[in-house]
Amino acid sequence: MTVWITTAQASGLTLLDKRRRLEEQETKAQLIRSGLTSNEARIRIIRMRPEHWPALEDIVASSLRRRLADEDLARDWDPLTPDELDRLMLSGRWPGPNNGLRLAQRNYAFPVDLVRQLRTTAWRMSERALTELHERRLVGSGKKLTEEQRRVRDELALQLYPPARIVRQALTEYPPALPE
Repeated sequence: MTVWITTAQASGLTLLDKRRRLEEQETKAQLIRSGLTSNEARIRIIRMRPEHWPALEDIVASSLRRRLADEDLARDWDPLTPDELDRLMLSGRWPGPNNGLRLAQRNYAFPVDLVRQLRTTAWRMSERALTELHERRLVGSGKKLTEEQRRVRDELALQLYPPARIVRQALTEYPPALPE
């Protein structure tokens, strides 16, 4: 799944990944010094990795699961219809201003159930505002909007919960950290 996170979040995750790789290398060196062969040490590291050095997508997924469990997002949502799923597959950003955020694109292979939960939550949280945006014809590329239309569009856009916004909130509210 492609998401847009803040550049600060992306930098933090890059540093976390670098730290993970360095810890793996040091652990491998220690295992070899303790008498294991290089291959034996590598096998041990591979077995340790899920618990001690999880992949970034697992770390982000953990933060995301916690955010989706928060009271404001955790609901017994109706499943997405085929039409809604089709609309969610369209590329492009959700309507609204970027609020000056500097974003970095990241791709994560989240579990299918998590992607479905995220997309369903995003759509259901946003459907009223999205419907109004479309009914008022305030979305679409190349639209020439008046100041008043832009103001209304921006007000409605603040009510949207696109998947990337939820991921950014997850990383802010539940910052990832490697297990000790």
